[in-house]
Amino acid sequence: MHSAPSPVTPTLPPVQSTTIRIAGNGVVLLCCMLLLLGAFFFGIASCGGYVWHKELFRVVSIAMWLLAVLVPSTLLSSWKRKLGFAAAMPVAYAVFESAVSTFYPGPPASIAEFGEFFLQAMEYGPCR
Repeated sequence: MHSAPSPVTPTLPPVQSTTIRIAGNGVVLLCCMLLLLGAFFFGIASCGGYVWHKELFRVVSIAMWLLAVLVPSTLLSSWKRKLGFAAAMPVAYAVFESAVSTFYPGPPASIAEFGEFFLQAMEYGPCR
């Protein structure tokens, strides 16, 4: 005697897992925004301000960077993506900060001067 096949019910991911992944996506996006805004701020105000501002920013951005890599998310779903993100964010920060710093204390006179200031900022830091 054959029994009727049992209907296959789709399994949904647990609500907690979905909530954690959504929160993880928020952490990834917040980390990106924090690093870009920090690079803009420290690039444009590269030769002034208090030392503790940059130190506090480093601590907070490293914590956010670690959270973004360690918390499960759909944006960084594989270890390959996590490693790419982990490597790309510090590089993106340095490039963006150097590019913005060329406009301090005033804009460069030409694209050649922008290139010169950008390369100097990449090599020696944003304060020229």
